[in-house]
Amino acid sequence: MPDENFHKAILDELDKVFNQFQPGGKLAPIEDRSEYDKGIEALPPEEQEVVRELTTFADLCKYFSERKQKLGSEIVAAIAQVHKVPVAERAARVREINQKLLERIHDAGPDSQIRH
Repeated sequence: MPDENFHKAILDELDKVFNQFQPGGKLAPIEDRSEYDKGIEALPPEEQEVVRELTTFADLCKYFSERKQKLGSEIVAAIAQVHKVPVAERAARVREINQKLLERIHDAGPDSQIRH
């Protein structure tokens, strides 16, 4: 019979890990955009640019999702390849993808949550 203490220890460790993702945990979602931006500023400059472009991409994905619009296979294939290019080129590649998505938005008003 497996050791009951071992199982309890494993469950306790899993509970600690999962709690980090809950509100207040160190890996919890950041609801305040200015707080999120401060975290980006703590990154090296090259990574800041990539994270900012990926954040814009996430905003665009949310925008399209809320309108029940698909990104399209071309966009999905392009974003899937971004991790394969050198870090120095990633921001530019994601920026190109974002631009293609922005061109498809005709009705993005001031409340669209799209940050240009």
